[in-house]
Amino acid sequence: MSVDTYLKGKNTSGYRKIHHDDVTILVAKPLIQYASRIELVTRRKLLGQRLVAVARHQHTAACRHRH
Repeated sequence: MSVDTYLKGKNTSGYRKIHHDDVTILVAKPLIQYASRIELVTRRKLLGQRLVAVARHQHTAACRHRH
């Protein structure tokens, strides 16, 4: 997962923008295509918190990859 908080002048057309409250999340289109569910979870660490994206995939007949 890549995190970049400075987007001025960057091309974000390869991402889908998801808005939740005052947060905008950019998700890569291939990840949306293959993931059946994406969860954002905060985890506490010794030196603060960390944001983790967990992608779940459900194999179906429409899958374009090997399983």
